[in-house]
Amino acid sequence: MINFFNKPVEQLERGDLDLLARNEIAEGLYMEYKEDFPHNLAKIVASFANTFGGWILIGVDARNPQNMPLAFPGIELTGGPKDRLRHICRDGINPVPLFTSKIVDLPESPGRGVLVARIEESSYPPHITRDGRIYRRNGEGSDPAPETDRYILDRLFEKSRQNKGQVKALIAQKLAEVETGVPTIKVISCPVPLNQYIIHPFFTGIMLDQIEKKALQTWEDLKPARIRFEPEGIILEHGFQALEILRSGMILYRRDIPVSRTKMPSGEAFFLNHLVIKDAVYNTLSFARRIYSEANYMGLFVAKVALENVRSKGLGDPEYQDYYAAGADVLSRYQDITLPYWFTPMAVKELDHHGRIGDTLLQLVYRSFGFRVLDDKSFK
Repeated sequence: MINFFNKPVEQLERGDLDLLARNEIAEGLYMEYKEDFPHNLAKIVASFANTFGGWILIGVDARNPQNMPLAFPGIELTGGPKDRLRHICRDGINPVPLFTSKIVDLPESPGRGVLVARIEESSYPPHITRDGRIYRRNGEGSDPAPETDRYILDRLFEKSRQNKGQVKALIAQKLAEVETGVPTIKVISCPVPLNQYIIHPFFTGIMLDQIEKKALQTWEDLKPARIRFEPEGIILEHGFQALEILRSGMILYRRDIPVSRTKMPSGEAFFLNHLVIKDAVYNTLSFARRIYSEANYMGLFVAKVALENVRSKGLGDPEYQDYYAAGADVLSRYQDITLPYWFTPMAVKELDHHGRIGDTLLQLVYRSFGFRVLDDKSFK
């Protein structure tokens, strides 16, 4: 996709808007100007995602035969334009395409600004609007047009099938087990489609501070004594836990699981701290939701959970101690599982209160890793 500014959206300033006028950038295949929020905004966004990606600027006067920007009156900022765009896309397009947006303030018009949105070419088309149609950009004008060509539609669906195959390969891939002897839990969140670099805009000084702040809000004991920068992301490390955030949007949290020793009728037994397992699952998904939402990503993401070095250890949840005391085997095993949910940031919000999804999710994790006590206990 063409970048008319030669810089990331997050770095745009007032002077960059004037470049559009000086360079005579007209509306067309990759550009759309609007003075205010149009009624067909969802169709415009979907058409960009279904074609080659593009730009939407709201708060621009382009009323002339050439459809080039004449002035930048801006729009009122009191109504939260970025949230409004996010809600329009969430409610009017399925699946929601990937986009990045920024408000460019207008010093000459306090309280007003231009909303700039960059819509990426989708790897997961087609994006269907509420009216049930598939819109694409045409080469002769800026208006989205419903696509009826069977060949084009087949290509869109084939592109989506190929990317679904990549996701299935990720799900099938087993996480490497490291035999260090220390029980460890890993939770991975991965956006769908893969390799969209949805968090890449965060890799600036200001946004990295925001990531660190959100991480500390999620894990109070994660005090980043060390923050390492890698080519593909950053790693926050402190003692027994680490958080990796990759530009692709993949998030990995891992930490050691404390083990307690208890005398049982059958002898000495070892139990994993159940609260650590619970918090690792819920907190990682909650953190991913916050980061994805901040990056304007409202699409699907998958989650994987792995336990390492947990063989022959029980689950230290007091609710299940009677079962162990009655002689139930203490048996667990290494395994990594893909959670059977295609999460979205909105769906994961329910996990913050451990609702219906949350309780069933945790029970599934327990059972999948062989905590045999649950074989005699029904789900709540």
